[in-house]
Amino acid sequence: MPHEADTAQAHGLAWRIVPGFAPTLSRVDLERARRPDALSAQERVKDNTVRSVVRLPDPDRPDGPGLYVKRYKFRSRTERLRHLLLPTKPHVEWRACRLLRRAGIPTCDVLAIAVRRRHGLPQEGFLISREVADAVSLAAYLRTRPPAAPEADELVAELADITVRLARAGLYHDDYHTGNLLIRPAAPPGERLFVVDQHSIHRRRPTPRRMLDMLSMLTRSSGLPGASAEDARPLLRAVVHRWTGQSEPPEGLVDGWAGGLSRIQRRQHRTHMRSRTRRCLKESSLFTTDRADGFCIHRRRDFDLQAVLDAVRRHGEAVRGARPDARVQRTGRRTEVTIVPGDRVPPFDVSRPAAPELRRQGPVCVKSFRRDSLGERLKDAGRLRGRARAMWVAARGFAVRGIPSVRPLALLESRYALSGAPDYVVMEAPDADGTLCELAASEALDAAARRRLSEAVAGLLNRLADEEVYHRDTKPTNVLVRREGNGFRLWLVDLDRVRFDRPLTHGLWVKCLARLNAGIPGRVGLLDRMRCLRLCGRGRWAAAERLSIAREVYALSLTRSVAWKT
Repeated sequence: MPHEADTAQAHGLAWRIVPGFAPTLSRVDLERARRPDALSAQERVKDNTVRSVVRLPDPDRPDGPGLYVKRYKFRSRTERLRHLLLPTKPHVEWRACRLLRRAGIPTCDVLAIAVRRRHGLPQEGFLISREVADAVSLAAYLRTRPPAAPEADELVAELADITVRLARAGLYHDDYHTGNLLIRPAAPPGERLFVVDQHSIHRRRPTPRRMLDMLSMLTRSSGLPGASAEDARPLLRAVVHRWTGQSEPPEGLVDGWAGGLSRIQRRQHRTHMRSRTRRCLKESSLFTTDRADGFCIHRRRDFDLQAVLDAVRRHGEAVRGARPDARVQRTGRRTEVTIVPGDRVPPFDVSRPAAPELRRQGPVCVKSFRRDSLGERLKDAGRLRGRARAMWVAARGFAVRGIPSVRPLALLESRYALSGAPDYVVMEAPDADGTLCELAASEALDAAARRRLSEAVAGLLNRLADEEVYHRDTKPTNVLVRREGNGFRLWLVDLDRVRFDRPLTHGLWVKCLARLNAGIPGRVGLLDRMRCLRLCGRGRWAAAERLSIAREVYALSLTRSVAWKT
């Protein structure tokens, strides 16, 4: 690709193009990139609040590789003002493409860029690149046909080579995962991989730490051989070999890189989970924000605003006893929970907005957070995150971590907290048989069922510990249970007292188990309680520590007026 650039006028914009692309540019149907919803699934590659990507045929070569048109959306004023000082994403990609070509690193050809401005502020940007023929993303390739041992070794060598070449060229890719690498399966080894998503490439001084950052993003990608620091040693050894030039890198050096990779993976996982958790509070591909009826409303895009308001209205009618088709689950001084009919409820097992034909009528759960007294209003006004918002964020955090809990649909926060108007959370209504407390008190459970229930409870607690989530109210009435075949399915509810990125220490385990133990009915025997404790501690505590925790749990349970009964 030549390093020179020409300029051209087309589609009402001033373009920077590669030499000779002007005749083709004028015949590209740019309006289709502005209307991705009207395109087929094969033409629409991506569409979110930041950018959209569509694939269009090349007017000069209808049967050859197509053209990708990427449209950047500058929606907020802050983002527009930022680009008064910083280059826009199209300009970053244009420069990165040339840097990659100059370093001999395969990448797609960027053919043209343009930015439409108004009063000097960018309104939208376009980037046109050529499709890499016969290439698929490495992530899709690994999902569809995991490589066998010889091919896996070749792929590891190629990944190590392209990573080191990026570092030696002084380039750092801050989104370096298998989705941003293309592979041509039919090409010979060494010529198969291409680096894309150039707007994430920056000039950085090459250091082992930055290489480990990139390797951590790469190894955490789904389907890659060596997904953790423990089994990524072949990739690390190949990278160290190319970086240091030593044919046989010392094992101590590889061990040091493996330890650094493990630490960075943990940090990146926490950062990634934190970002996905907080995404429910801002505009994204799945969530949006509205203002209506005195509320600031955060909701899923596929759950209509009118359906949200109708659910809250039915909740109020159910609390007043004027809704026979609703069910009141809980009423109290501070909270009220109901199950009410919902309109156009989207499926919960999707990570993208569901199509209209997939939305169904069905029950939803609505929880209201009241603040009747002046003291409660002042307390809520002084909180960084109100109780309703804390529950909304926690429900989203549980969903992205795969922890079973009620999943969120909408948050309604009163715009006038001191007025005493309540906040609401609309969420999934699980099809449960009852709470853990009710099931444990049942006389219908035989010994085998009690054992499986203990295993299910221990599995839920271990899942919380593995994801570093601390639920400060793990009492049995906050766990819903449903029998499924020979086992049990559990959901956590009452999520407004959850803390993320909080490893469960010895003391926190004791508090968590004591709250659970204190709420279990007395008919549950010591054997079932100890079985749950042993399953929680398997691979985690030694026998002496498990005994110490059991004694502390017993003592703390007594302070809650409930002892273990045999």
